[in-house]
Amino acid sequence: MEAAMLKIKMFRIVVLIAVLLLSSLAVTAQDSVNITFWSPFTGPDGQVIEAMVNDFNQSAGPEAGVNVELLIVPWDEYYTKLTVSMASNQAPNLAISHSHRVPAFAQEGTLLPFTPEALESLSINSDDYLPALWNAGEYEGARYALPIDAFPRNIYYNKTVFENAGLDPEVAPTNMEELVAALEAIKASGGEETIPLYFGTTGSWAIRDFLTLYWQFEPNLLNEDGTGVSPNFHEAATQALEITTGFIEDGYAVATPGDWTALFAQNQVGIGFAQITHLLSLSQIEGLEFGTGVFPVLGEEPATFALGHNFILPAGSGQDEAHVNASLTFIDWFGDNAFEWAAGGKVPATFAVIEDPEFETLESQAIVTSQMDYMKLPPIIPQQSEIDVILQENVEAVYGGQSSIEDAVNRMAGEINNLLG
Repeated sequence: MEAAMLKIKMFRIVVLIAVLLLSSLAVTAQDSVNITFWSPFTGPDGQVIEAMVNDFNQSAGPEAGVNVELLIVPWDEYYTKLTVSMASNQAPNLAISHSHRVPAFAQEGTLLPFTPEALESLSINSDDYLPALWNAGEYEGARYALPIDAFPRNIYYNKTVFENAGLDPEVAPTNMEELVAALEAIKASGGEETIPLYFGTTGSWAIRDFLTLYWQFEPNLLNEDGTGVSPNFHEAATQALEITTGFIEDGYAVATPGDWTALFAQNQVGIGFAQITHLLSLSQIEGLEFGTGVFPVLGEEPATFALGHNFILPAGSGQDEAHVNASLTFIDWFGDNAFEWAAGGKVPATFAVIEDPEFETLESQAIVTSQMDYMKLPPIIPQQSEIDVILQENVEAVYGGQSSIEDAVNRMAGEINNLLG
C-alpha cells in the first residue's frame, strides 16, 4: 500500500513539475515581443540575412525576449510594397532602406526617428561610422536611419581572360593608361565573342557608372544652395559620357552587353564595372577565377559612386515602445555581429569592423573598402529618386543612339533645375 501511495505521490509531483514548466514557457512566449522585419536581400545576400536572423532568434533573442519575423521582398517589388504598407498604416516594425531613399520617407512622415536616448542606449556614436554613411541617415536635424554597410563601385577582372591576353592576373588596372592597355590586349587576343569591358548602359548601373566618372571631374552634383546643378555640371557630365561612349566606339565595350554575370562566368568579359555585392555570387561560380580592384581613376581625381543599406523604423499601428525597443535590441546585436554581414560581400559601416585584423582576411572586401575616403553618395535630398530617373533616361538615350551627348546633358541640367528651382 505504501509503495502504491508513493508511486501516486511521485506521479503527482512529475505532473506538477510538467505543468509548472509549461506555464513558464507559456509566460515566456507571451512576454516575448515579436517584430516584423522586411528585407529586400535575395540570393546570397538573402541567405546571409536569413542565417543572421535565425542565429539571433536562437541565441540572443530568447534571452532578451525578442523574436524577429523576417519577410524577404525582392528588390523589384520592395519599395512599392513598403510604401503601400506605410500608407495603409500596416508597415513592418523594422525595415531596410537605401540611403538615398531615407530623406523622402522622412519628409513624408513615414519614419520614426532614432532618438538621442535610443542611440545612447545602443552606445552608438557618429565617430564610429564612415562619415558619408552616417551623414546620409540624417534629415532636418533628426536621425532616421542607421547604416549597416556600403557598396561602392569597383571592378572585377577575369583572370583567365587576363592570362590569355598576356596580362598579369594578379594586377588590376588603376588608371586610364593601364585600363586602355589591358583592354587593347584583351581585344587583340580574344575572339568576337569577348567583351573587353562591361559597364552599365541601362538601369541603375548606368546611373552609378555615370556618376562615378562625373565625380572624378566634379565633386558636386548640385550647386551650393541645392536649387540646381553644379556650375561645372555640363563639362563634367560631358567628359563622363565621352569616356564611356569612347570605349564603345573603340570596340572595347558594347551598348547592349547582356547578362554580365553569365558572360563573366563564361570568360567572355575581361573587366567589369560592378560592385562589392556581386562578390558572393561570383565566388560561388565553379571554375571562375577572378580578381577585385578599386574603380580606376579615369578622370582628374579618384571617386566612386556608393550607396548604403540602413535600418529604418517605419511608422505604423504596430509600433509602440515595446516594439521599438525590441527592434533596437536586434539592431544592437546586428552591430555586434557586423563582421558576418561584411563577409557576405559588403563594405562595413563601422571602423570597428574595418580595423579588426580579421577583416584583412577578407581580401576583396578590404580592397573595395580602401576606397572609403573617396566614396561619394548622392545628395541627401527628398528629390534624389526623381533626379535618378532624369539621369537614367538621358544616359540610356545616349547609349541607345536616341540622343547626342550635348542634348542629353542639356536636358539633364534643365530637368534637374526645374525640379529643384
